[in-house]
Amino acid sequence: MNDFFICKDIEDLAGRVIPDGVEAKECVHKPLWPLEPKEWVGTFVFSLIMCLSNVAGIGGGGVAIPLAMYFFNLSTKPAIAISSFSIMLSTLTRFFYNFNERHPDKPNACCIDYNMTNVMMPLTMLGSLVGAFIYLLFPELLITIILTLLLMVLSWESGKKFIQIYNKEKQQELEKAKKAQKN
Repeated sequence: MNDFFICKDIEDLAGRVIPDGVEAKECVHKPLWPLEPKEWVGTFVFSLIMCLSNVAGIGGGGVAIPLAMYFFNLSTKPAIAISSFSIMLSTLTRFFYNFNERHPDKPNACCIDYNMTNVMMPLTMLGSLVGAFIYLLFPELLITIILTLLLMVLSWESGKKFIQIYNKEKQQELEKAKKAQKN
């Protein structure tokens, strides 16, 4: 196959090797160590993207899954598991970093809005539960198609939002320039 998979003959129940001519091999992903050069690059890129996602305040899962699939030659389901774990680590890091931060407008209030978590957490838990059922029940190809379509829709919506904000900022700059010329 490639350098990321190790294939060996499968022995039958009696402990005898299956005769030649019969394709009886089991292929598994290679162990973590030693890392291949592509995996070293992937580790750096993955860490950088997750750090930038964390700073931006987003999870980064939509980007983490394709990165894990490309750089580490993982199938969809293990890539989803790695993405979920990295999002959890990013979230915990962000929480502990912001734990003692004070609100800029309310000095006696914490920066973390716990009222928002009371609203969002039940829906997040429900979404995780539904996602876990989809993960178990659907084949990898269908999950890959769903994730691809989801990322395309999110990219389209983000692009539209970018254009709206860009046009609004340009309009504000033009108005400021006109006011400056009048004065």
